[in-house]
Amino acid sequence: MAVTKIREPRQQRSIEKKNKIIEVGFGLMCDQGYHRTTTTDIAKAAGVSTGIIYSYFEDKHDIFVEGLRLFVKKMVQPIYDLFAQYSGVPLPERLDEATLRQHLAQITDSIVKGHQVFKNAHREIDALSNTSEDVSKIMIDFEIQITEDLEAFLRRVGFDSPELPEKTHIIYNLVENLSHELIFHHHPGLDGERMRKIVEDTVIWLLLEAQ
Repeated sequence: MAVTKIREPRQQRSIEKKNKIIEVGFGLMCDQGYHRTTTTDIAKAAGVSTGIIYSYFEDKHDIFVEGLRLFVKKMVQPIYDLFAQYSGVPLPERLDEATLRQHLAQITDSIVKGHQVFKNAHREIDALSNTSEDVSKIMIDFEIQITEDLEAFLRRVGFDSPELPEKTHIIYNLVENLSHELIFHHHPGLDGERMRKIVEDTVIWLLLEAQ
Protein backbone atom coordinates (compact mmCIF):
# COMPACT_ATOMS: atom_id res chain seq x y z
CA MET A 1 0.00 0.00 0.00
CA ALA A 2 1.34 3.41 -0.95
CA VAL A 3 2.33 5.65 1.92
CA THR A 4 0.84 9.14 1.82
CA LYS A 5 3.48 11.84 2.16
CA ILE A 6 2.73 14.31 4.93
CA ARG A 7 2.51 17.83 3.54
CA GLU A 8 2.36 21.28 5.06
CA PRO A 9 -0.51 23.33 3.56
CA ARG A 10 0.41 26.64 1.94
CA GLN A 11 -2.86 27.97 0.61
CA GLN A 12 -5.12 29.77 3.10
CA ARG A 13 -8.03 27.40 2.52
CA SER A 14 -5.84 24.37 3.20
CA ILE A 15 -4.33 25.98 6.29
CA GLU A 16 -7.81 26.65 7.64
CA LYS A 17 -8.81 23.05 6.91
CA LYS A 18 -5.80 21.70 8.81
CA ASN A 19 -6.46 24.04 11.74
CA LYS A 20 -10.09 22.89 11.85
CA ILE A 21 -8.98 19.24 11.98
CA ILE A 22 -6.68 20.09 14.92
CA GLU A 23 -9.35 22.03 16.81
CA VAL A 24 -12.16 19.56 16.18
CA GLY A 25 -9.98 16.48 16.64
CA PHE A 26 -8.45 17.65 19.90
CA GLY A 27 -11.84 18.62 21.27
CA LEU A 28 -13.34 15.29 20.28
CA MET A 29 -10.52 13.28 21.86
CA CYS A 30 -10.86 15.30 25.06
CA ASP A 31 -14.66 14.95 25.20
CA GLN A 32 -15.07 11.27 24.40
CA GLY A 33 -11.59 10.01 25.26
CA TYR A 34 -8.38 9.67 23.30
CA HIS A 35 -8.52 5.89 22.96
CA ARG A 36 -12.23 5.88 22.06
CA THR A 37 -11.75 8.34 19.20
CA THR A 38 -10.71 7.23 15.71
CA THR A 39 -9.45 9.20 12.75
CA THR A 40 -12.74 8.34 11.07
CA ASP A 41 -14.58 10.04 13.94
CA ILE A 42 -12.36 13.11 13.56
CA ALA A 43 -12.81 13.22 9.78
CA LYS A 44 -16.58 13.06 10.14
CA ALA A 45 -16.66 15.77 12.82
CA ALA A 46 -14.35 18.03 10.79
CA GLY A 47 -16.23 17.42 7.53
CA VAL A 48 -13.24 16.02 5.64
CA SER A 49 -12.15 12.65 4.32
CA THR A 50 -9.75 10.41 6.21
CA GLY A 51 -7.41 10.82 3.24
CA ILE A 52 -7.20 14.55 3.94
CA ILE A 53 -6.33 13.82 7.57
CA TYR A 54 -3.52 11.47 6.60
CA SER A 55 -2.17 14.02 4.14
CA TYR A 56 -1.56 16.43 7.06
CA PHE A 57 -0.93 14.07 10.00
CA GLU A 58 0.70 10.73 10.67
CA ASP A 59 -2.11 9.67 13.01
CA LYS A 60 -4.51 10.94 15.65
CA HIS A 61 -1.64 11.30 18.12
CA ASP A 62 -0.16 14.04 15.92
CA ILE A 63 -3.53 15.80 15.95
CA PHE A 64 -3.67 15.59 19.75
CA VAL A 65 -0.14 16.96 20.10
CA GLU A 66 -0.87 19.92 17.80
CA GLY A 67 -4.11 20.57 19.65
CA LEU A 68 -2.29 20.45 22.97
CA ARG A 69 0.16 23.13 21.81
CA LEU A 70 -2.77 25.42 20.99
CA PHE A 71 -4.49 24.49 24.24
CA VAL A 72 -1.61 25.56 26.49
CA LYS A 73 -1.34 28.88 24.65
CA LYS A 74 -5.03 29.60 25.26
CA MET A 75 -4.68 28.61 28.90
CA VAL A 76 -2.04 31.22 29.68
CA GLN A 77 -3.00 34.01 27.27
CA PRO A 78 -4.71 36.08 30.03
CA ILE A 79 -1.46 35.96 32.02
CA TYR A 80 0.52 37.30 29.06
CA ASP A 81 -2.15 39.96 28.58
CA LEU A 82 -1.41 41.05 32.15
CA PHE A 83 2.33 41.14 31.45
CA ALA A 84 1.66 43.27 28.36
CA GLN A 85 0.02 45.96 30.52
CA TYR A 86 3.52 46.81 31.77
CA SER A 87 5.19 46.85 28.37
CA GLY A 88 6.53 50.24 27.35
CA VAL A 89 5.25 52.08 30.42
CA PRO A 90 7.13 53.53 33.41
CA LEU A 91 7.54 50.83 36.04
CA PRO A 92 7.12 51.29 39.78
CA GLU A 93 10.08 50.62 42.03
CA ARG A 94 8.03 47.76 43.41
CA LEU A 95 4.36 46.80 43.10
CA ASP A 96 2.39 47.49 46.26
CA GLU A 97 0.40 44.82 48.08
CA ALA A 98 -2.99 45.96 46.79
CA THR A 99 -1.80 45.81 43.16
CA LEU A 100 -0.16 42.44 43.76
CA ARG A 101 -3.39 41.03 45.17
CA GLN A 102 -5.33 42.39 42.21
CA HIS A 103 -2.97 40.79 39.70
CA LEU A 104 -2.84 37.54 41.64
CA ALA A 105 -6.63 37.38 41.57
CA GLN A 106 -6.57 37.97 37.80
CA ILE A 107 -4.02 35.21 37.26
CA THR A 108 -5.84 32.78 39.55
CA ASP A 109 -9.19 33.51 37.90
CA SER A 110 -7.77 32.96 34.42
CA ILE A 111 -6.13 29.65 35.37
CA VAL A 112 -9.23 28.38 37.19
CA LYS A 113 -11.43 29.39 34.25
CA GLY A 114 -9.08 27.65 31.83
CA HIS A 115 -9.25 24.47 33.88
CA GLN A 116 -13.05 24.70 33.95
CA VAL A 117 -13.48 25.32 30.22
CA PHE A 118 -11.01 22.59 29.28
CA LYS A 119 -11.88 20.19 32.10
CA ASN A 120 -12.02 17.11 29.89
CA ALA A 121 -8.75 18.09 28.21
CA HIS A 122 -6.91 17.88 31.52
CA ARG A 123 -8.17 14.36 32.08
CA GLU A 124 -6.76 13.17 28.77
CA ILE A 125 -3.55 15.19 29.10
CA ASP A 126 -2.83 13.70 32.52
CA ALA A 127 -3.45 10.19 31.20
CA LEU A 128 -1.28 10.63 28.10
CA SER A 129 1.52 12.37 29.99
CA ASN A 130 2.34 8.99 31.52
CA THR A 131 2.58 7.18 28.17
CA SER A 132 3.55 9.77 25.55
CA GLU A 133 6.95 11.46 25.56
CA ASP A 134 5.61 14.17 23.22
CA VAL A 135 2.74 15.08 25.55
CA SER A 136 4.97 14.92 28.63
CA LYS A 137 7.59 17.17 27.01
CA ILE A 138 5.02 19.77 25.95
CA MET A 139 3.69 20.01 29.50
CA ILE A 140 7.18 20.16 31.04
CA ASP A 141 8.29 22.80 28.53
CA PHE A 142 5.09 24.74 29.19
CA GLU A 143 5.72 24.84 32.94
CA ILE A 144 9.32 25.90 32.44
CA GLN A 145 8.35 28.68 30.03
CA ILE A 146 5.51 30.13 32.09
CA THR A 147 7.56 30.13 35.31
CA GLU A 148 10.53 31.76 33.55
CA ASP A 149 8.27 34.45 32.08
CA LEU A 150 6.56 35.02 35.42
CA GLU A 151 9.96 35.33 37.09
CA ALA A 152 11.06 37.87 34.47
CA PHE A 153 7.87 39.87 35.03
CA LEU A 154 8.36 39.88 38.81
CA ARG A 155 11.93 41.11 38.39
CA ARG A 156 10.70 43.94 36.16
CA VAL A 157 8.26 45.10 38.83
CA GLY A 158 10.74 45.13 41.69
CA PHE A 159 11.08 41.61 43.14
CA ASP A 160 14.67 40.85 42.20
CA SER A 161 15.73 38.54 45.03
CA PRO A 162 18.26 35.67 44.80
CA GLU A 163 15.50 33.18 45.68
CA LEU A 164 13.06 34.41 43.03
CA PRO A 165 13.37 31.30 40.77
CA GLU A 166 12.39 29.07 43.69
CA LYS A 167 9.65 31.45 44.84
CA THR A 168 8.22 31.64 41.32
CA HIS A 169 8.12 27.85 41.05
CA ILE A 170 6.32 27.62 44.40
CA ILE A 171 3.84 30.34 43.38
CA TYR A 172 3.03 28.62 40.11
CA ASN A 173 2.42 25.28 41.81
CA LEU A 174 0.31 26.82 44.57
CA VAL A 175 -2.03 28.41 42.03
CA GLU A 176 -2.06 25.28 39.84
CA ASN A 177 -2.90 23.03 42.81
CA LEU A 178 -5.60 25.45 43.95
CA SER A 179 -7.16 25.26 40.48
CA HIS A 180 -7.10 21.46 40.58
CA GLU A 181 -8.82 21.46 43.97
CA LEU A 182 -11.52 23.92 42.87
CA ILE A 183 -12.25 22.18 39.55
CA PHE A 184 -11.35 18.50 39.93
CA HIS A 185 -10.69 17.21 43.42
CA HIS A 186 -13.25 18.77 45.77
CA HIS A 187 -11.77 17.06 48.81
CA PRO A 188 -14.35 16.74 51.61
CA GLY A 189 -13.89 19.15 54.48
CA LEU A 190 -11.94 21.72 52.46
CA ASP A 191 -13.30 25.21 51.80
CA GLY A 192 -12.19 26.39 48.37
CA GLU A 193 -12.51 30.08 49.14
CA ARG A 194 -10.52 29.75 52.37
CA MET A 195 -7.87 27.83 50.46
CA ARG A 196 -7.79 30.56 47.83
CA LYS A 197 -7.26 33.21 50.51
CA ILE A 198 -4.46 31.13 52.07
CA VAL A 199 -2.75 30.77 48.69
CA GLU A 200 -3.06 34.51 48.08
CA ASP A 201 -1.64 35.37 51.51
CA THR A 202 1.21 32.89 51.04
CA VAL A 203 2.18 34.37 47.67
CA ILE A 204 2.10 37.90 49.10
CA TRP A 205 4.27 36.78 52.02
CA LEU A 206 6.77 35.12 49.68
CA LEU A 207 7.14 38.27 47.62
CA LEU A 208 6.89 41.02 50.26
CA GLU A 209 8.09 39.49 53.52
CA ALA A 210 10.34 36.53 52.80
CA GLN A 211 13.30 38.54 51.55
